[in-house]
Amino acid sequence: MVFDPVFDPILGPAQAPPEPMRRYVRYWSVLYPLGAAVHLVALLVFLDAGAWLMVWVNGVSVPLYLACTWMLRRGVYRVPYGLAMAELAVHGALAVISVGPLPGLQSFVFPCVVLAFVQPFYPLRASLALAAAVAAFTSALMAVSILGEPLYDVPTWKLARNGAVTSFIFTAVVVAMVLPFILESRRAEAELEAAYDRSETLLLNILPVDAAERLKAGAERVVDEHDRVAVLFADLAGFTALSDGRPPGEVAALLDRVFAICDAAAERHGAEKIKTIGDAYMAVAGLPGGRGGPPEAAAAAMALEIRDAVAALPDPAGAPLRLRIGLNAGPASSGVIGRRKFAYDLWGDAVNVAARMEATGEPGRIQLPQDMADALAPAFRSAPRGEVEVKGKGPMRTAWLEGAS
Repeated sequence: MVFDPVFDPILGPAQAPPEPMRRYVRYWSVLYPLGAAVHLVALLVFLDAGAWLMVWVNGVSVPLYLACTWMLRRGVYRVPYGLAMAELAVHGALAVISVGPLPGLQSFVFPCVVLAFVQPFYPLRASLALAAAVAAFTSALMAVSILGEPLYDVPTWKLARNGAVTSFIFTAVVVAMVLPFILESRRAEAELEAAYDRSETLLLNILPVDAAERLKAGAERVVDEHDRVAVLFADLAGFTALSDGRPPGEVAALLDRVFAICDAAAERHGAEKIKTIGDAYMAVAGLPGGRGGPPEAAAAAMALEIRDAVAALPDPAGAPLRLRIGLNAGPASSGVIGRRKFAYDLWGDAVNVAARMEATGEPGRIQLPQDMADALAPAFRSAPRGEVEVKGKGPMRTAWLEGAS
């Protein structure tokens, strides 16, 4: 990512960093003050060792890092980054020349290489080139320093003490440079996991488990044939008159209460919600991944539960709420329809008959074909209705489902 320089003024007013810069700003806001503190300690160490060139270098570096901190808080990002990179490279080179290769290699080269990648200004290839240049420069310095003597002849015990201090400083620098990104990566992983869980929940609210798993596995088309399923259609009787003149929010709240009852019942009885259209609700029992047992019994139990639960709901106008419900069982097909805003749907003769059972039914009652009522006995009670003219099927013997035995 190449950062847009419009957000990097030379001297700008104090401002919150733009979103792409936030994690880098958090990192730099730790690194720059730490750089000032580290160089202050180094100044004292070199002062005691008598390495005057490094005393002067650190004397310049401390206010430089303080200036970087000030600029960062003022919304300036590229300038302090460049100053820090240049200071690390020059400081490392002078440290190698002054007292030998170890302090320069440990305390300056590593942060310089890491900083090459911890920035949003330049592409990855530029970071790789910069890191390679730093490594080559350091190798050349070390080769030269091995062939010659350092500028300052520091006693062995002071070198050992300085080495211990350098190791402590190096550890602090490494922790300061790495820890923010470890924390950031863990936070990002937690956010990704939460987003994945949300997308999984959303997908399973749209599709049955089996269909969702196949889509995630890369299936281009999900279509299934089912030997026998039980289909339920329900709608609110007199919904047009019920909603006429009411505020949209009130109507939506009423439908939400009704459909929440239907959703909960579907979950309890192992049925799968297919869709809602206006005040109509469609569900099916017997799909793969559902609970075992006869799908007719699951659909019948759900129908009885939602009929009674919706009838007990208080209507704002005081009128009773009644569902008209139709059931049918038989073979059907199901699948994911569409490429954008796709939907899981069910179709076939069994679905059409279930829809006709609902359309020709009566408020507060559950209509089903007589052969399905016979199949449900003796676990469920039903009463014959007689013949009903069903569109596309002609006269059909139906029954009213009354309750469980």
